[in-house]
This record gives sequence, structure tokens and C-alpha cells, in this order.
Amino acid sequence: MESRKYLSAKGLLNLVCAEFQKINSPRTLLKKTSNPIKLVDCLMSGLAMFGMKFPSLLQFEEQAKKGGLTKRNLRTLYQVDQVPSDTYLRERLDELDPRNLRTIFKTIFSNVQRGKVLEAYSYLDGYYLMPMDMTGFFSSPTIHCKNCCVKQHNRAKLKFAKNLPSQANKSRANTYILHGDIDTTWRLFHVNRKKEIIEFDIKKLPMLEVYLKGRSQSDLSSLDIEEIKAVIEEYHNTQHKIRLTYHHNMMCAAIVHPDIKAVIPFAPEPVLKADGARKNDCEQKSAKRLIEDIRREHPHLKLIVVQDALGATCPNLQELQFADMRFIVGVKPDRNKELFKLVNDSNCQTYEHITEDKKSHRYRYINGVSLNQSGLEVNFLEYWETDKKGFIQHFSWVSDIKITDENVYQIMKGGRANWRIENDTFNTIKNQGYHFSHNFGHGYQHLCSVFGMLMMLAFFIDQVQEHCCALFKNARKKFRTKKALWVTMKSLFLGYSINSWEDLFNAIANGYKETELIPNTS
Repeated sequence: MESRKYLSAKGLLNLVCAEFQKINSPRTLLKKTSNPIKLVDCLMSGLAMFGMKFPSLLQFEEQAKKGGLTKRNLRTLYQVDQVPSDTYLRERLDELDPRNLRTIFKTIFSNVQRGKVLEAYSYLDGYYLMPMDMTGFFSSPTIHCKNCCVKQHNRAKLKFAKNLPSQANKSRANTYILHGDIDTTWRLFHVNRKKEIIEFDIKKLPMLEVYLKGRSQSDLSSLDIEEIKAVIEEYHNTQHKIRLTYHHNMMCAAIVHPDIKAVIPFAPEPVLKADGARKNDCEQKSAKRLIEDIRREHPHLKLIVVQDALGATCPNLQELQFADMRFIVGVKPDRNKELFKLVNDSNCQTYEHITEDKKSHRYRYINGVSLNQSGLEVNFLEYWETDKKGFIQHFSWVSDIKITDENVYQIMKGGRANWRIENDTFNTIKNQGYHFSHNFGHGYQHLCSVFGMLMMLAFFIDQVQEHCCALFKNARKKFRTKKALWVTMKSLFLGYSINSWEDLFNAIANGYKETELIPNTS
């Protein structure tokens, strides 16, 4: 098919380069040069670094500085006319808004659609499974930027207790417990790192006495409670050394199929701390932004969103309904107590069967139950799997798809497909040669997020080739692991003059002429 030519390395990189050229540089170069390095060369160089699985930007620059073969291969394979230094590359990409890269993902996805690739991923009534989850790709106790999320490890926590606390095993370390009412004097307790409860002299915090004197817990407004928390946190921070971790996360989504290894990722959504914000960005807010972006970019795509139990909230499920997306979302008894109590008090349908692998599958389901007091109606499915050795696994989900004996097995497999975003996406980019957790450069504005999106773009290109490109598949068959393929690709990239991607993959699949190593003794 004509559209399939765009699903090879050459075709995909041509598309990417064309889209990169459309991005307007945020920088007006102060230093006028006769031949400035273009933004597209910086972006393609960054993509080449991740495409060839270099472990660091320094190693990439050192190889590029040597000139000769590496620079020539960057030109023939990645269309890089001028290779920027590591400092110049960081500076240019640091200024770029990562949202400018979303269009590239959409362009590749459109060609995947035109190439009829999505037909194999159709799962339930013409819908596609789309698991979503968040992953971290940068963490440091010192290096940070204004967009970093911040985790305070020994942060003070506040609880109000109706009874005098006797055990600390239900409270986390660094928890302050306030006990008292209108008839008794307020008392303050502290749970230390050894999980010991120690009564604290409340007179050490005179401002606390001001808020509490003559008042019961019911008299305290939400604003009063926030002020009390601030007083305790300020005292705690002066008494204990604060340990911070700065980090960047991304909310990711991909189309998957339980029977297909390759996944089709969407452009990820960086999880950032907004300028001036006191609180970190959270998983649900970033998920909301990603859902809005995907629906805007793919308005007619029939999607079933698969999420873990963190997504089982009314605002999130209503957001999915508003976006015209179906859902299969995990639930847990400790997080969704009202739902499980309602289900346990109801007459549920049951169904059992055994598959060819000798596994026993048992289901309990009910349609049209309330998720919680909000009144949002969902369909509930609980599932037990027992293998031939007697090992039992237990899962439960809510969905807006009506559950029947005929589709319960597919809904179950769809819910369990959530692990595909964790294993076939996050595990691959972290542990199979992509160096996703390595700090390639943090920058002052957007560099970390831009690098994260470029690495996901390199992963997207590899996934499309793994599913569609015969040349790539033939090369992949030669190795037990992907890491071994990446090592061979990089060694040929550094040691041979390569005229095309076809030559590279054919050489790996069919062998290549060895050359004699002759030192330069002149």
C-alpha cells in the first residue's frame, strides 16, 4: 500500500523532520552568524541520540565531534545538516514549549491509521483499548527548575482525634494528633520516626492556643484548620531537617491489544508544577489535560480508557463521559468502600468458565450501581482467576459498558490490559536500552520535558517499525533482546558509512562485509 512507505524508518523520519521544520523557534538569535544552526537540526539531533540509544548527551557529542562517519550518518539517516554542541542543544531545546511536539505524534498516528494498522487493534465493538498511567523520568535532590514537582519526605501531617491516641501503627511518622473538645483542654501528640506517640507541650506553639482556646473541633472552619496546619508545619520545619526531591513525571496513554506486543503511544502530557503554584500538579489533572488533547486531536476515535484505582472518582469518570470515551477502571475495597458495601448487599450475576490453558475464571457482576453518594451509575465486575497450580488472582473494575455473560471475558481482559502501559511501555523505555531514567539534561525551563517527549517519539517510531516494517522485523529476529539490536545498530552507526536505513537493517539481517582495521601511522 502507498501509505505503508511512511511506516518505515525513512518514511517516519521524513515526516518528523517535515513537522519539526514547521516549529517556529522561540529564540531570536542575538549573535548573528552567517550560518546559524537551525532548530530542526537541534530537534533531529536529540531524536537521533534517543533513536540510537546513546546513554548520555556527552557521549553523543563526543562521537559527533569526531566528525567523519558519525556526522555523515546523521546527515543520511536523520537529515541533520549541522550537529550542535551539547551546550547549544540544551539551550535551544530548553526554550521550546513541549506542546509544540504534539503535532508530530498526531502526524505519525494519522499515517498509522491510513496504513490500516489500527484494524488489528480493534477490540470490543470497534473500540480501541487505551490504558493511561503516569511515570517518572527525572529525580534529583539538588537539580531542579521552576517546573519541577517537589516531594518533601519528612513533611508534617495533622490529624484530629476524638479519643486519646494509644497506638501509632495507624499513623504515619511525623504526624501531629490534636485531641480535645469544648469540655477538655486541647492536647497535642507527635508520632516520631520510631512510631512512638509522644505528648507535645502545646504551649510551645502560642499561636496554636489562640486558634483552639474555647473552641471544639466542630467550631473550626476549613480556613482555621489550614492555619493550624501552617503553624504546625512551620514549627516542624524549624525542628527537623527538610529533605526534598525534585522530579518530573509524564502522563502517558497508548492503544494496545491483549494479543499484540507492539503498542501505539499518544503524545504524553508532562506533569509540571505551574508557575507560582504551591501544590504539585497531580495525576488526575494531567490525565484530564491528556484526555482533552487526545479527543481534540482524534475527535472520532472510539476509545475505551483503562485506568487503575486512582481513576475511580466521579470527576475523572465524568470527564471521560464528557469526552465521549468508554472506560474500564480498577476499584479496590479500601478505596471504594461504599461501592463494595452496596455490591455485597445486592443480588449479583455470576459466571464461570475454564479456558484452554486450564485456568478457571469466575466472575461476579452487576449493572447500574452507584459509585458513591454522588449517584454516578456504573457497572461493577469482580473477577477471580485460578491457574492449574491453584494460585488465585483477584481483580475488580467499574465500567460504563453493560456487562453480560457474553462480553464479561473481554471486559476482564480489557481491564487487565492496563499492565501493558506499565510493562510494554514504561518497562521498555526504562530497562530495554532507552535510558529513560537517565538525566540527559534538566535545563531551566522545558529541556527535561522536551527530552522526555523526544524519547517517547523515538519509542513510537520503533513500535511502528516493529509492527509494520519488514526490514526492521528481519533485523530484530537476529537477536534475543532489543538491547542487543540497539547495541549492533549503534556500533554500525559509529563504525561504518551508511547510505540508508535499508542498508543498515539489511546488513544486520543478512550480514555485511568486514573490513580490515588499518591504523593511521602517518
